[in-house]
Amino acid sequence: MTSLRRPDGTVTASRRAMEKVIYDFYSDLFDSHVYLPTHHLRQDEYIAPSVLPSDIRHAITSMKNCTAPGPDRIKPEHLKSIPPVIIKTLARLFTRYLSECKVFTSWKTSKTVLLYKKGDPADIGNYRPICLLSVIYKLFTRVILNRIGRILDEGQPCEQAGFRRGFSTIDHIHTLTRLIEVSREYKMLLCLTFIDLKKAFDTVETEAVIEALGNQGVPTQYIRMLRELYDSFTTRISPFYKEVIVNVKRGVRSTAASYITSASQTTSCL
Repeated sequence: MTSLRRPDGTVTASRRAMEKVIYDFYSDLFDSHVYLPTHHLRQDEYIAPSVLPSDIRHAITSMKNCTAPGPDRIKPEHLKSIPPVIIKTLARLFTRYLSECKVFTSWKTSKTVLLYKKGDPADIGNYRPICLLSVIYKLFTRVILNRIGRILDEGQPCEQAGFRRGFSTIDHIHTLTRLIEVSREYKMLLCLTFIDLKKAFDTVETEAVIEALGNQGVPTQYIRMLRELYDSFTTRISPFYKEVIVNVKRGVRSTAASYITSASQTTSCL
């Protein structure tokens, strides 16, 4: 990254000016532009069971290797070699976090790396922000996902094939291919509509996700925990030497299931 274009069209190579371009762009991207009232969580009698060491081990096993570490500088490979006593300690800590719906403030910050995609390198919009989260944070949310995953999966329509166990978008591609072949063979009119949501993961409203999770029947304690994880979140971008700190008020960070739930309800309204 040697230069960036300002909103007025001028190009700057000054590092300080480029940092301001980055700050302004991502502050606007991650800021909520839609007013959504705070969703009132229903009261239920569900009490989340204690996190067991087996829950921790299962979550660790499902984490992918060779991924970049977050602010804690811990890699999944490190977790897979920790002794049983540390696993028991994590289980006790996670149980307390679920009970109190409070987590470390250090979990509420991430490191964002900008990867160039294509097009004009001076256009900040042509860089993909990759959010690197604390691995312990991801382990905690993985434990939650393992508990609510079945509830979310059962509430998805058959048209939703991505990010689902036992489903594949290849099936949809095959269906579309057959439709095109049949329409050509019998000379029938066929209309296909493709929707490309710009910055889809980065622009999901938090309250929309909270409401969608409630509508899917997810226990209130888990929803309250996820809301706590999203509250007062920041990310740090280091294009050069100085960190650019940006408040994150929307976007999906914890689990892909959160995005699936909100996206499926959005597409059902189209």
